[in-house]
Formats: sequence, structure tokens, C-alpha cells
Amino acid sequence: MSSGDAAARRRISAPLGRGGRFARLLALLVVVPWTLVALSSHGPALVSALSGTATGTGRPSAAECASYRSPGRVPVTGHQAPGAKLRVFAVGYHLNLDHAASYATWRTAMRCLMEDTVVPHLSPGVPTLVVFPEDIGLPTIGVGARGAGVRAQAGSPARAASDAVPLGMAGALAQLNIAYAPQIAAYQLRFGGLDPRKQAMLAATDTFARAFSRTFSEIARDYGVYVVAGNNQARYRVSRDPAEVALFADPALKSTGVAYVATSARVTNSTFLWGPRDVDAAAPQFETNLLFRNEKVPLTALELDLLGLDEGPATGPAALANASGVDVAGFTVGFATSLPAFAYGYPFGQRPAGFDPCADLRVSYAACQDHLGVDLMVQADANPGRWATAAQSGGWQPLEWMGSTWRAVADPTVGFRYNVTPMMTGNLFDLVFDGQSAITGRGAQAVPRRYVGTAAAEATDPAAYGVYAGAKPEFLALSPWAAPDGDRAGLAAAAGTLAPGSGSAREDGYAESVIYADLT
Repeated sequence: MSSGDAAARRRISAPLGRGGRFARLLALLVVVPWTLVALSSHGPALVSALSGTATGTGRPSAAECASYRSPGRVPVTGHQAPGAKLRVFAVGYHLNLDHAASYATWRTAMRCLMEDTVVPHLSPGVPTLVVFPEDIGLPTIGVGARGAGVRAQAGSPARAASDAVPLGMAGALAQLNIAYAPQIAAYQLRFGGLDPRKQAMLAATDTFARAFSRTFSEIARDYGVYVVAGNNQARYRVSRDPAEVALFADPALKSTGVAYVATSARVTNSTFLWGPRDVDAAAPQFETNLLFRNEKVPLTALELDLLGLDEGPATGPAALANASGVDVAGFTVGFATSLPAFAYGYPFGQRPAGFDPCADLRVSYAACQDHLGVDLMVQADANPGRWATAAQSGGWQPLEWMGSTWRAVADPTVGFRYNVTPMMTGNLFDLVFDGQSAITGRGAQAVPRRYVGTAAAEATDPAAYGVYAGAKPEFLALSPWAAPDGDRAGLAAAAGTLAPGSGSAREDGYAESVIYADLT
């Protein structure tokens, strides 16, 4: 999730301030239901109506995939080049909580994305990197009977409140605190002092491992590709201790005799890279082929105030290791999950003399990545806000986004060769996720492209955004938006029809797009 640049992050923090009325209301929503259930001698009845778990080898048929396709999916487009060393896909998934009805439906939905949009465009003999967006694992917290109420809420009029104060999202967290009350109670005893905002995500560690980690680990292995995907989850270990299975395993799957148990109370926005082959036989199940894990830093106000997530390391050796890259087909791939990709610490092209890019990664994460030798920046993104608007930060958001996806390959003070940014779309309760996926390349001479509403800078734009206006040849691939380009007032009106609770026939009609490019 991103709020744009650091100043924008500070500006939007006010309605979600930790000491504000909304924070106190959220605390009541998530603490009181859990307390009532935890003190009850019976707790909620957790019905175990799941339809199975992933087998790890099946490929869904075209007929099976038909029911999983988003109505807003647009044709796959890409940039092909001779001598390609790596073909990279940016998957702009459209959120659908129905996909998380069970472990099997989630697995099938993700594999159908592969079958429909990636497999037909694989290049024989060329390694493949498939990048799914930030927070794509978030829907899996609603898998099975425990998430049935949340899935029902997602389709009801009560899901919407406002862009600034997402009470519908807070209500969903309250429901999850009830559904996961036994696991929350167990982790409270184990770790003590849990932040009530993140305790449901910690309690869902077993669910996340079975749904998120397993699905993407197996996709990498079964399709022979490198896979990037992100989720807000804790590190885990595999347990066969009957007491831990009873406490932490999905109630429907306790008969497996296995539980995936959090090893600490830290819940981070993490981006994972899985490879096609095992690299660590001693790693936990579904991580034996894990090549890299990155913890997001800095975090947005929403992640800090609404979700209570733990930030990745900002200073010292741990910060450098987190921001460094990993080799994939000769490219040094690093992860700058949304907001960190904006964090240079200075304006475009104006690096100060004596500047230390790695002194504090909350300020200069992107500049530090360049210093560490990353040449392929993966910017998996889930932008929580309308795309065609200036309301969030005071600047036209598509123009602001040029300060990450395009700046990475155009700013002369850094040397990134490529930026890959898949953008998640769709309404989640009263949160909007929207944007245009992009792949950019330094020195590219592709057909010039631009985000919507950025043909020219306007008087209301911050002066620093002037360099970002106009079509740019560095865009190797760019997904369309849900409405044709035009004047900003018309685009903003279109964004309003897409928003949750609009009542428009176009509500939630965002584009789902997959783009690709050959990297040389």
C-alpha cells in the first residue's frame, strides 16, 4: 500500500491518527468482540465447511477457469525484444473475496490467472519472473467457514463508509477477531501484549501458510517460473505437536496433524520470491524454494494506524540485507513495495553532495537500493485510494506515481535498469485499490506512453511534478485504466462511479490487466 511520497504519507495520516477518534473506535471494534468471545466458556461455533486443499500439481482446465475470470480483464499486452535474458510479467489482479471461499478455490483462481494470462505468452528458453501485486494474500484471511461473514459483508451495502475513514474495513477486522478468537487467545498467552489491530493477522498464520504460501510456492515449482507475491503475515514453523495442532490449525484441517505456528508476534508487509527449485531443505514447508523475503519499510499511515503492522529494519546491517537484491537470470532483483519506491530523500535529479543513501531507509530506501547494486526494482503495489484523483496527497495521483515507476529508470542520480509495478485493483469493503500496472526501462525507446490525466502539468500540481508530465518512451508496457484518458475532471468523475457504495452500474468495474516485457 502506498500514499505516494513521504510528505503525502504525513498529510493523509491525520484522519487515521493513532490518538484520534477513529483509532479509539477501531480499538473497541477489534478488542471488545475478542474479549467477549475469549471470556466465554464456549466461544463461536467454528463450522468446518472447506472444500479441500491444494494438491500442488493440477492445472485447471479452460472450462474450470471461465468462472474465475474478472469481467474487467483486458487483453494481455507486452514488449518483446531480441536477445531477451528474462521475461517479466506484472499481474494486475482484481480483488475478489469469492476466490477465497476455500483453499481449493483460491488455488484455482491463482492458477487460472497463470493459465489464462501467463502461460500463452511464455518464451521457450527464456527464464520467467511473474510478479503479483502487494497484499495479494490479504483475501486468504477470509478462507473457509471462519471468513464466511467477512465474505458476505464484502457483497453488502454496509461495506462502504468513506475513503478517509474505512469503517467497513474496521468492521471486517472485528468479525475476524471473533472468528479467530481461540488462536488470538493462544497467541496472547504465548507472546503477551499483542497489538489488537494486527492480532487477527497473527492468528491467521496457519491459514496464510496453507493458502498464500503454499499456492505461490507451488506455482513457482509447477510452472517452472520465478514468482513474487506479498502478504501481511508472520514467520512460521511447522508443528506436529498435538497441543499446537489443537490450538493453531484450521479447525477443518486438524485431522492432518499439522499446524503452521507463528514464531514471533511480528506481522510485516512482506514480499516473497519463490524459485522453480528447492534451495533450502531445512526451511519450513512452502519455503524450501523461497529465494528472498523483504519486509516493507517505510510503511504508510494506513498500515501503521489501521493495521498496526511492524515496519522492516530502517538502519544497520539488517536494513541493508533487507534492501539488497538477489540474482535472477543475471539481474539483481530488489523489492521496493509501493511507498519505499518513492523514498529517495531528495527531488528528482538533485542528489546532495555527501548524501548517505543508506543512513535511514525510511527516508531514502530507493536510493539505498541503487547504492547496493539493485538493477531490477520490483515495485509490487496495492494503492489504497482512487487512481484518478488529487484528493489523497494534493497532487494528481497518476502524476505522483511517476515519482516511482518512471523516476527509477529516468533519474540520472541512480542506475536502475528496470522497474516492474503490478497494481492490484478492486474494492475491498470501503477501501479502493486502483492504478495502472507498468514496466519501465532505462534508455528505452518504446512508443511513448503516459498515465491517465498526465498529458501536461497543471497549475495545481506541485512544482516538482513538472518533470513527470507528458508521454515517456521508457514505458515498455502499460496497462489501460478503467476509463479512456481525458481531462482530469472527467477522469475523477469516472473514479467516483467505480468507488464502493457509488450505486453506479460501473461500481467495482476496474480493469484487471497483465502486461509483460523482455529484459535484455
